Amino acid sequence: METLNSLSARSLQYFVIAKKWSSDLEFYKIEIKFIRSLLENNYFILQNNGEKDTLKRINNDLMLLDVEKNQLEQALNEQIKQLELMSEDVIPEDATQVAGTQIRLEYMVTDLFSEYKDLKREIFYLVQEASAQNKELGRFAFPN
Repeated sequence: METLNSLSARSLQYFVIAKKWSSDLEFYKIEIKFIRSLLENNYFILQNNGEKDTLKRINNDLMLLDVEKNQLEQALNEQIKQLELMSEDVIPEDATQVAGTQIRLEYMVTDLFSEYKDLKREIFYLVQEASAQNKELGRFAFPN
């Protein structure tokens, strides 16, 4: 991190923010694996509850999020790489280019995580409802 001292305060700030977003993206990847396993583990219950079309749409939405995530990850890695090269004086610092990229990244991060949060809320609700219905059916099938 010592080599980053040659960056302007603004570019250093962009570097720190981009690294934080990159860390958030790593956590997102872990969470999305959990979400997918949750759907997989409850697939038959959800399908039997008449949620077949909903499951198809959710899977499609998850694939679209994967595309957005990949684009964001690539853009973040490129921004971090550019800032590191600037800090090492390999390339000249271009504050205008870095700022423009940072703004684009901010929109990408906001969109991805907002869409993911909405989808996650919907998935959790579906699984919770399916689980409650499954427990109720199990109670009728195996009375005490």
